[in-house]
Amino acid sequence: MPTYLLQRAVSEREPQWDRKQQKEILGQMKAAPKEAQAGKNKLIDFLIQEKIDNITELDYSLREKYEEFLRRKVTPNVVRKYLRAYDGLKLYSIKEQMQTLEGKQKYWWQYRNEVVYLSYHPDEDIAAQFWDSRNRQTMVWDFKCAYPVNLKRQIFDVLSEYIRRYPEGPMRRRKFLALQAFYQFCGREQIEDIEELELEDIQKFREQMDRQHAQAIMGESYLYIVGDCRKLFFNTALEIHWHAGIWYIERFHLPPERLNQSASLESISFLEIADKENRQLAKEYMKYELGINGQALSTITRRYLVIRNFLSMLDEERVPAISCGKEQIGKFISQLEERKLDAKGYNERISAIVHFFKFLEVRGRVTGIPFHPEYYFKKVIPVHHDRSVDERVYMEILSKLHLFPEHLRCMFLHLWGIGLRASEVCTLKGNAYYMKNNDYWMQVYQVKMKNYKRIPIPEGIYNVMQVYIRKYEIKPDDYIFKNTKGGAFIYGTFRGQMKQWCAKLDILNGEYVFKSHDYRHTIATLFYDNSMSLQGIRDYLGHSYDEMTQQYIDYMPRKIAKANEEFFGQSGHSLASCLKKGDTYAKPGRVQGAEVLPQPE
Repeated sequence: MPTYLLQRAVSEREPQWDRKQQKEILGQMKAAPKEAQAGKNKLIDFLIQEKIDNITELDYSLREKYEEFLRRKVTPNVVRKYLRAYDGLKLYSIKEQMQTLEGKQKYWWQYRNEVVYLSYHPDEDIAAQFWDSRNRQTMVWDFKCAYPVNLKRQIFDVLSEYIRRYPEGPMRRRKFLALQAFYQFCGREQIEDIEELELEDIQKFREQMDRQHAQAIMGESYLYIVGDCRKLFFNTALEIHWHAGIWYIERFHLPPERLNQSASLESISFLEIADKENRQLAKEYMKYELGINGQALSTITRRYLVIRNFLSMLDEERVPAISCGKEQIGKFISQLEERKLDAKGYNERISAIVHFFKFLEVRGRVTGIPFHPEYYFKKVIPVHHDRSVDERVYMEILSKLHLFPEHLRCMFLHLWGIGLRASEVCTLKGNAYYMKNNDYWMQVYQVKMKNYKRIPIPEGIYNVMQVYIRKYEIKPDDYIFKNTKGGAFIYGTFRGQMKQWCAKLDILNGEYVFKSHDYRHTIATLFYDNSMSLQGIRDYLGHSYDEMTQQYIDYMPRKIAKANEEFFGQSGHSLASCLKKGDTYAKPGRVQGAEVLPQPE
């Protein structure tokens, strides 16, 4: 067929096809909401141009092309109106398709290698939350780009969690912006697994944010996103991600008796150990500590910090732990000596290193401990430190207590009037107080001792707390003093708030430094001064042995010395009472009641 006839045949068919396509699209749009039909003629022209004959093919990539098309055809103030109509038509199409099983499978919210536009979320309620958003940066997520697939999946999971957890508003927007910045950084750096980020990567991210925003604080404010991502992946994984650089305590579901609910410890970091082999040894050790060792978390983490510092020192020496010798041990000991630790703290650090090498020995990684610990241990000589709070200090606090926030008032009364540990105050529950035989009692769980104690309390504190519990409708198993998440009050927060208010109210002319444990010394000393037995004070404080209680009774040496002076000051008790002039028993060489050697002439 000649060329001119072929062109003529094609030109005759095209209008017929265009009319058929136009009719098909109009039929699909007919049932759509009225607002989704704004500028439909322009949309149909565009779809014909792109050879699209079904509105089910609408997506974000096509939307971008349509926007360019509109900017060439209509005035700028009409572009947004027509784009909203496009979005409305897309949502209508999704809703219609979701009526079928095939449609549900097609639009099920899951990771796909495509661009995600949040206004097209398959959940109508969620899509509505993004309908009026004009911040395209937080609306568009490109999972089609050439970033590592695992990274894209991880970012999608965090995005999904943020959508679920945070309602529309400034908080969600800040989270999205931080996640977008972090996603772009990781993508450019070709980071495949966020859980394996190193400290250098995090520092590079901080510096990049500082440069982009020209504010140091902006880089710092974006850093939380790293922890958010790590924590989500570690806590939601089907199996524990032992390869992660940071482990989150929540994932291990440790029994309550091993945890201090008032402490803010959330994670265990291995990032400070640069050598991969040493880091792996540290992880194996902590798997044993968390899974087999039944000690309190605070005990094993305190020991781990010593081990981590030791392994970090070996990093500098470029020595694997399994090859550690006397030279490295000597350097570590020298560092301890330079810190001028007391004997107890020094011995605890030596013991931690011994514990680590014992573990390696049992696992067959080393043949024995590379030094003789008994050679380095120091003798612990008990030293008593007077820590009781001066009466004028706590009386001034009591006189200004009505100016403190309500929760701090009640918490302080438990320190001053009962002598509880701060951790015990922070973890008190609604069923802690009771009355029996006209006496007032409380049941306290001792985090440090891992057991309960029952002690008598003043009637005044009992009445105050009954009012507080009723006022805030605290249930028996609820924490009385709660953190922002509804858990036990964090001790660090309590201490910080008390310091802040003591400074604000000018306690002791602004020079008083609040220390919660000092009030246990105060109550123990007051009891002892009022003739309570040492055993009685021990039971009240919840100690296991008398020697510990003695450390809490201040001024005891002075009290003993004063008692001695009073006793021997009485005429009948004085050692020199018999040495009277002219007394038969007062002659040289003789003391009343005892024979002594004769004095030389």
